[in-house]
Amino acid sequence: MLMNIHLAKIIYPGFIFLYISSHVFGQESEPFARHPSDRELLQLASDLAGEGDIKEATRHINSLGMKAWENKDFVQAIDYFNRSIELNGTIGNESGISKLNSNLGMIYADLREYEKSLSYFDLSLKYRLSANSKNELIATYINKAVVLNNLKRYDKAAAALEKALSIATEMNDISYMKSCYGMLAETYEKSGNQAKTMHYFDLYRTFHEMIQREKVNRTKRELQTAQLQVMKEELSRKEKEIELLEAYKKLNEKEEVLSQLGKRARQLMETNSKQQLALSLLESENKLDKAIIHNDIMDKKLQKNIIWTIATGLVLSIWLTWFFYRNNTYKRKLNDRLLDQNEEIKTLNNNLESQVKARTEKLRKAMHQLKLQNSNLQQFSSVISHNLRAPIASIMGLNNIINLENPSNPTNFEILKHIRTEVNHLDVVVQDLSFLMDIRDAKDLPYHPVKVSSVFRSITTQLGAEIKKSGVQITLDDAKCKEIVTVKPYFESILYNLTSNAIKYRSRHAPCVRIKTAWLDRKYFIEIIDNGIGIHKDHLSQIFLPYKRFNDRVCGKGLGLYIVKEQIDALSGEIDVSSELNKGTTFSITFPTNNHIAQ
Repeated sequence: MLMNIHLAKIIYPGFIFLYISSHVFGQESEPFARHPSDRELLQLASDLAGEGDIKEATRHINSLGMKAWENKDFVQAIDYFNRSIELNGTIGNESGISKLNSNLGMIYADLREYEKSLSYFDLSLKYRLSANSKNELIATYINKAVVLNNLKRYDKAAAALEKALSIATEMNDISYMKSCYGMLAETYEKSGNQAKTMHYFDLYRTFHEMIQREKVNRTKRELQTAQLQVMKEELSRKEKEIELLEAYKKLNEKEEVLSQLGKRARQLMETNSKQQLALSLLESENKLDKAIIHNDIMDKKLQKNIIWTIATGLVLSIWLTWFFYRNNTYKRKLNDRLLDQNEEIKTLNNNLESQVKARTEKLRKAMHQLKLQNSNLQQFSSVISHNLRAPIASIMGLNNIINLENPSNPTNFEILKHIRTEVNHLDVVVQDLSFLMDIRDAKDLPYHPVKVSSVFRSITTQLGAEIKKSGVQITLDDAKCKEIVTVKPYFESILYNLTSNAIKYRSRHAPCVRIKTAWLDRKYFIEIIDNGIGIHKDHLSQIFLPYKRFNDRVCGKGLGLYIVKEQIDALSGEIDVSSELNKGTTFSITFPTNNHIAQ
């Protein structure tokens, strides 16, 4: 299937285990430190264990096991891990034991010893269930499912994955849920359950797309954050450049003022008297104060410019943040709306497919029923025309030989007797035909609640003479459905004809007839079971045809079972028959839900 291509991204043909890093057992060595040999580490672990420092001893043994595992020395790795389990057991370190059992399960899986692998995963699961460590429980259930899949125990693998999925769902861990859905899809595909395969694959694909969208959105957010950071850094750099320029400008101005003052002072000292020098100095101080005041004013203006620049940058940053947030919110709402629309479309498609299937099945059943009815009508028409033609032909023949010229001829009286017999025969056929047409044309039949026990008593009363004469024992089993809403005359006629037939074709030794009722799957069932002479298998397909008789043991017209079938069809029911020669016959009748009520 095409799905296998997608699933290959989740589960490769070999093993995929949720691996717990070896760093859980110890820290990495310091850089540039000399790595001790395996023998030194083993000796160190033995010394630490002797001193009572079990945790540190197991840490060194675990590192040796992980190293052997990485070097594909599985036998040595198993030995180290088993040693560590024994030491951890002395201090009751169940967490460490569960991790070591998980490692052993993965090693035996690498060795394709799946039964051993499964036993170690079960041990790990036992410890982790008591600790209720959810992440480690999910990992163990998934690893166990991988092994069970390799053992072709697909039902148990699916059960383990369902437990992992339940925990992941409780944690709302989308990544774990996606992995569980993918593995469930592959497991059900291997077991041949295509419906569940497609169900879980659709869920896997949905979660995969969700994660991809989240990654894209996270990347966009990171890019936007990076852009804002770059803008902030650029703004800060500009601010520092402005500060440096202003400081440099101030320094130059002050140096220029000092330079001018120095020149002026030298001139005054050379040319002016002390008084002039004092006056000049006073003026210089006055100018210096003015310059200082001017510099203060410029400083304040510079500060205002810097504050305005910072405020502008902050407003710009806030606006950009708001813009990106609003854009992401709109996209998220749009994505949610698209997801909802997709779900609605899927629901509509599923409903439409169900309706089309139901309608097609209904039409198929109607066509099948129509074909059966057409076939029955053709057979009925052929039989009736034959039964009508025979007496009419006899009457016409007798009419041709009657002596009209001599009415008192004794032969005429014999002919008239035969004509009367044929007319009576014809009348019986016409009455039968009228009765059957009434059944076929019956519409809006009156349905009423009918007690089964009451109908049974009525039938045994009507057949009382035959029952007494034949010695047949007729019983009504404890009725599981005591009342049925139906057309009472039809229901009585059906049971009467079937019971009467059972008496006619009874066994010669301890004859019996049992009537059983049941209410199952919201349908009403009734069975008439006898131990009579039975029906030959070649005749079973024809017993419901009109005027068909296959046994001359008793007299009859061959209409009883045909009438039964017509009445059951009129009640929208079904009848089936099974029989074996000299062992008995069972008639099974089913009535639909809308025509009955169980009590």
